[in-house]
Amino acid sequence: MFLTAFADVLLYIAFSYLAGFIVLQFVPENRKPKLSSSKGLLLISTASIVLLSFIPVYELAVFLQSSQSSVEAFRTAIMEFRIGQGWLITLLLSVILAIAIYLNGNRYILALYVLLLILTVGFYSHISTINLWAGFALHSSHIFFMSIWTGVLLHVAWFAKNGANWRPFLTWFTPLAVISVTGVFASGIVIMFFFVAPADYVDSWVLPYGQLLLLKHISIIPVLLAALINGFLNKQKEFQQAWLKVESLLLLVVFVLTAFMSKQAPPHDVNDTLRIEGGGWLVDKLSGPFYIPIAAELDATVNGTLLMILSFLLLIVMLVAFFKKANAWLSLVFSIGFICCFYIGLMLNLSF
Repeated sequence: MFLTAFADVLLYIAFSYLAGFIVLQFVPENRKPKLSSSKGLLLISTASIVLLSFIPVYELAVFLQSSQSSVEAFRTAIMEFRIGQGWLITLLLSVILAIAIYLNGNRYILALYVLLLILTVGFYSHISTINLWAGFALHSSHIFFMSIWTGVLLHVAWFAKNGANWRPFLTWFTPLAVISVTGVFASGIVIMFFFVAPADYVDSWVLPYGQLLLLKHISIIPVLLAALINGFLNKQKEFQQAWLKVESLLLLVVFVLTAFMSKQAPPHDVNDTLRIEGGGWLVDKLSGPFYIPIAAELDATVNGTLLMILSFLLLIVMLVAFFKKANAWLSLVFSIGFICCFYIGLMLNLSF
């Protein structure tokens, strides 16, 4: 699980790097900061997509080796399972994309093949096995919007040489980020309801999947606050690269939680999943013993309430740090503190 989850995190980053690079190729030089681009990193990102997306295929082949030879197991995994078929298409598209990058291909060609890679991921995703076309559309759009937003942010936060053209950059990136965030949220919520019924959302927190889902949703709050600071509250429109790096690292936290969540058993039925998988790692320690059938209830405690108040105070301190021009990296600490305090406080205030 840890290997495939870690691979997924790197896969998100690789897609984001490629998508961000391509989006910026369509932007005039006078409307973006001076960036240090690297053909080597583009090729590494493309190769990473092939290698990282092969890891689940490899794990499937290892599992099949209990009843088949190694060669036959790999052939079966690649040719007879959707995950392997998807990887073959990914391999083909990535080879073509790598050639186009190496030969300094047209930006439209690069955009086409990255889009086809995203569509391949969407078509062979887990949700598409539940509802083929709806799952394909939802997962593809989720990856598409996520890659655009985080990709441009990744390049500007870590590869901008200076703050030249910062104001012209914000005039187009801020609306694009708002559209992308809206698209990520809308598709993500619908995808979530394929696995967790709205009525079971809070009950699902008793499960490992639900715990990670909760942490993911909590971690989005400081991401949005950082985006608000970078896009709207920066009245002087100054180039503050450290704050952009903070936002990108907070997004990395979301990526990590998403990757590990996707490796847990989804709670199509909370009680049945609980019987099979057991409860979340910290549920009984924070919320006390739980009983089937699960019925989450608010059970306020002094410690839980104080921690939740503290969590919001940390967000306020994050805002104050920005306006007082304090070290931006302190806000990363405040954000992690918010996630921990809000999560623990909320769990202390619940019983199952």
